[in-house]
Amino acid sequence: MRSSRLLTVLVLLVGLLTTGVVAGATVVDPDGDGEPVLVEFRDGTGPFDDDTDGDGLDDGAEKQRGTDPTTADTDGDGIADGPEVHDHGTDPLEGDTDGDGLDDVTEIRDHETDPLEADTDGDGLADGSEIREHGTDPLETDTDGDGLDDGTEVSQHGTNPLAADSDDDGLSDPDELETYETNPLEADTDDDGLADAPEIDDYETDPLEADTDGDGLDDGPEVHAHETDPTASDTDDDGLSDGAEVHQKDRYPDADPLRTDIYVEVDRMEGLDLERAELERIVDEFDTAPLGNPDGSSGAALHVIDSDVIPWESSTDVGDLTGYRSEYFDRAGEGYHYLAIVENVAGDTARGNIIGKAGLGTMMVESQRGRDHTGTTVMHELGHSLGLSNTDFEGIDTATYSFRSYRSAMNYNAPRDYYGFSSGTGPNDFDDWSYLDEHMFTPSTTSVTVGG
Repeated sequence: MRSSRLLTVLVLLVGLLTTGVVAGATVVDPDGDGEPVLVEFRDGTGPFDDDTDGDGLDDGAEKQRGTDPTTADTDGDGIADGPEVHDHGTDPLEGDTDGDGLDDVTEIRDHETDPLEADTDGDGLADGSEIREHGTDPLETDTDGDGLDDGTEVSQHGTNPLAADSDDDGLSDPDELETYETNPLEADTDDDGLADAPEIDDYETDPLEADTDGDGLDDGPEVHAHETDPTASDTDDDGLSDGAEVHQKDRYPDADPLRTDIYVEVDRMEGLDLERAELERIVDEFDTAPLGNPDGSSGAALHVIDSDVIPWESSTDVGDLTGYRSEYFDRAGEGYHYLAIVENVAGDTARGNIIGKAGLGTMMVESQRGRDHTGTTVMHELGHSLGLSNTDFEGIDTATYSFRSYRSAMNYNAPRDYYGFSSGTGPNDFDDWSYLDEHMFTPSTTSVTVGG
């Protein structure tokens, strides 16, 4: 074998010398690739072929670059060494020149990404990560077109770079982050039962506050369960918060947040009472009153709660009434009106017998023997307690107008068995009910908290 190899070399040398390629000390390089014949024989390249592997790079150039002159694609990335160097500028020794997780040929042929840039679109995500992990477009910085770069969505916010509205709440991710400060990963940021977009667009509630109006009811239950207004703490404008009407039934029995409720605590002296039939007449007057309500009904629910028995006294003046309130009024500060039924209201004069006195939220009525007399007096004084006064209309507490002109229990000319308030139909009539609809007084509710 050794003799055969030497013989071959000698034959070649003789041939080269015969053609004049080698003369004296001249290096023999018949293919002009910069590599001597003996070196090419040693390294396995073709001494008569300047590009042994046909990759577009001379054998000598390959050796200088460190590529394999006998293998067209040294790094096995699918691109011959010559095109890597001359056409793409990629590294023929690295299958993934930019280290982005994609072979150079995959970037060029399959994705059209830049094999020299790990993050072709400059969105903060490497091309390989975009394709294999996130499914985003490595040529688009904002794949879902929501105004947030893919990298920002993935790395900073944890939002979905493939969906403009990650939590599907009706608000785009950037709107949630930059405009409303809601959580783009939670459809209902404040966990009140309403998605963020409906809170903003449909109900005008605060998507960051579960109870926008602070009435003790979360916005979602107000809308879906109770049909109350989540932006108004007292939907029916009766002076009682929606939450108190819904949750505090012991304090406000039969309360309805969509219909006006009026509560009266009654204390009576020993041996005295307000006849049930007379009380029912008063309740009926309010039930059928022309007062508007959010649920579309009319009227108000008058709730009269019997409470304490006051020791009997022959006469009661305003000072005594103040004492009764202080000692016996159990629901002070809870929005209740106070009524005391007494034996005799002090203050009779030569011009007449005083049978009742009242101010805003407080009343005392003399118990009377005549049928309906006590009841109609209570109706009259309740009008004062709710806000009707002579300063609003001169026919109140006077006999200035005939009953035909002003049909109201507030008119001194009203029959003793008449319970109604005027609705403004007479010739010189004042509309009691309309006034109360706009200005009805509710006593203080300072003792009531939204939590109960």
